[in-house]
Amino acid sequence: MVRLGLIGVGRWGRNYVRTIAAMEGAVLAAVASRNPDTAALLPPQTGIEADWGALFAGGQIDGVIVASPPHTHREILVAALEAGCPALIEKPLVARRHELSALRAAAASSRAAIMVDHVHLFHPAFRALKQECARRGGARAIRSSAGNHGPYRRDASVLWDWAPHDVAMALTLAPGGARVVAARCDERRTVEDVIAERLVLTLDLAGGIPCEITVGTLDDKHRWFAVDTADATLIYSDQAPFLRVLEGAPTQQDRLESAIPIPAAMPLGIAVSEFVEAVRSRSGSREGFELGCRVVEIIADCEEFLHG
Repeated sequence: MVRLGLIGVGRWGRNYVRTIAAMEGAVLAAVASRNPDTAALLPPQTGIEADWGALFAGGQIDGVIVASPPHTHREILVAALEAGCPALIEKPLVARRHELSALRAAAASSRAAIMVDHVHLFHPAFRALKQECARRGGARAIRSSAGNHGPYRRDASVLWDWAPHDVAMALTLAPGGARVVAARCDERRTVEDVIAERLVLTLDLAGGIPCEITVGTLDDKHRWFAVDTADATLIYSDQAPFLRVLEGAPTQQDRLESAIPIPAAMPLGIAVSEFVEAVRSRSGSREGFELGCRVVEIIADCEEFLHG
């Protein structure tokens, strides 16, 4: 039985609590939280620590999941690596470019596994898109849009909260060098005392693949991620139990549409299961770590475009 620790039991952290409770082969052994209401959310056998550093003492956990605000990630992940504790960390890996050097140095001196939960990368529909894209010769262009009326967060901007998902998917399909061509804010206003925005990011991916990403907290809930290949457009949605395929070149009219069925599975459950296996096998996996670093660099470049 793999004993997991959890740092952060907020809105997303609670999804981890439920996911682990439904799993075989893993147990939530301890959490770090100062919220007095946390105990009511946890299985009776789960310990609660006010100080997250206590999770790495005494050998009470085999691996840690970090679901705390982004500005805390660097300190926690460095401590986990120094303790030799495998870590699954929420996106973004960190929210400041200058913190990457400390993370890379800590990772280089540790054998502990590191995974970054860019959760859409674990979705069966996106994995099907990746496979189908490769079968059809690779991506020629990428467009995506995602948004909702909230959550309106004070601990992360729209850029750092929403864009890492789509940037990670794009970089996964076109690994290698990428640069930011432009970034703009189409609309900005205050909602619930927090800045809500709609942002448009333009990237030039490896191989000269154009990519346009729209994200924001001013629109109805939606997410789509479209990839043009030489002979089709593949469209991923996290709400659909299938992958949409528009056959024919993107410029072709009257294209036939088909669907590739996708097995029902929650991407967060897949992410945690793969992390548990990495902990159990002591694989030292770094799957997603360098990608997480590249996502941070791209988002930081977008931030410079937006704010000069």
